Amino acid sequence: MIIIFCGIPGSGKTTIAEILARRLGALGEVEMFCSDKMKGPVYSKLFNALAPDRKKEDFLIFDATFYKREWRQRIRALAQGEKVITVYLHCPLEIALKRNRERQANISERAVHIIFHQMEPPNNPGVTIDTATTTATAAADAIFEFIKDQRRHHTI
Repeated sequence: MIIIFCGIPGSGKTTIAEILARRLGALGEVEMFCSDKMKGPVYSKLFNALAPDRKKEDFLIFDATFYKREWRQRIRALAQGEKVITVYLHCPLEIALKRNRERQANISERAVHIIFHQMEPPNNPGVTIDTATTTATAAADAIFEFIKDQRRHHTI
C-alpha cells in the first residue's frame, strides 16, 4: 500500500507520517521517504522509489507537499496496481507559517506562500484532516484506522 501525504509546508505531514509509520510497523514492513531529508530533484527520486524491481514493503509512505496534481497522478501511474491512499492535510496559511518559523530546518516564508497559492488540493483524497484543529496523534490514529479498513476491504 502506498500512502501519499499532501499539504503545504508546516501542515504537519512529517510529524503525522512518523507517528503513522510507527503504528503501521505493527502491521508490516514500512518504508518512508521524506522530502525534507532529500537533496536534488525530490519528485524524481520519489518516482524512482517506485521502480518495478523494488523490494515490495507492506507500506510505502511518501511525505512531500505533492502540491501539483500531476505528481500525485504520476505516483498512481507508477504504482502498478498497488493501492494508493492520498492523505490531504489542510492547514491555514498563518498556522503553517507559524509552525515553519518554529521548526529546526524551516524553509523560506516566500516558498510557503508560493506552495500555498499553487496548491492543487486532491479531488477525492482517502483522508482529509484539518491540522489546525486535530492533534498529530489524533490525525495519525484516524489515518491508521482508515488504512486498516482499506486493507480489510481490499483483501476480501
